[in-house]
Amino acid sequence: MKEIADRLAAYARESGEFLLRLQGKVTRGDLKEPGALVTRADRASHEVLRAAFERDFRGTPIVMEEQSNPDVLPDTYLLADELDGTSLYASGLDDWGITLAYVERGVPVAGVLHQPVRNRTVIAWRGGGAWLGDRRIRVESRLPLRERIALIAFNRWSTDAEVAWMRRVAGLALAARGLACTVASSIELLSGHAALYLNPRGGKVWDFAAAALAVEEAGGATRSSTGDTLMWNSVPMGILFAASDGIAREVLGTFSQPLRSQE
Repeated sequence: MKEIADRLAAYARESGEFLLRLQGKVTRGDLKEPGALVTRADRASHEVLRAAFERDFRGTPIVMEEQSNPDVLPDTYLLADELDGTSLYASGLDDWGITLAYVERGVPVAGVLHQPVRNRTVIAWRGGGAWLGDRRIRVESRLPLRERIALIAFNRWSTDAEVAWMRRVAGLALAARGLACTVASSIELLSGHAALYLNPRGGKVWDFAAAALAVEEAGGATRSSTGDTLMWNSVPMGILFAASDGIAREVLGTFSQPLRSQE
């Protein structure tokens, strides 16, 4: 699986170089859905990556953000978010990225998270660890959430109950912030700068597959936002990534608690 992970990393870097050249020159395209921006760069990255997949993985199903995909996904497929954080990219910010994964028999087995502007690449493969450059990653799990940063994805799709839950979780942490990009949020967790990434609604399978594999290989905990084991057979997803099982259980245990009134 290392060979596949390395190949995915090469694709991500190639596409990243292409996107760097386009940033600042992109034209805003249309809205895929209310508030969901797509630019010329998303489409161009799609073509670069799809060509690489079709060249080197002939016959393997491909699931990508900028195309139509089946409601029920196959057991084995290639996966891409061609430009994660489009709104950041179009606004000239630095935290956008690219994420690619290979799912085999219903489980992510190789993946990459790449931030071109920051020149950070996380590579992971099942049983081989998660790596940032030549450093094997182990998430920091000793400190409790009250002494750590939580990354929380509030968005327009969140239900009232989820917003209330995320507010409670923010109150448990030392501080909370949102980065509007799964690649950036996952790398911050893997780098030890945060202990939690919570994104209950609005995410898709291509956002999370490589990140979930990296977190698991780094010793962290992954769950669906309802506390279940993550499944990779459909597109919509909600996730909870944590530096430890204890933090994951603490956060999941607050879902049904009532909000405290401000004093």
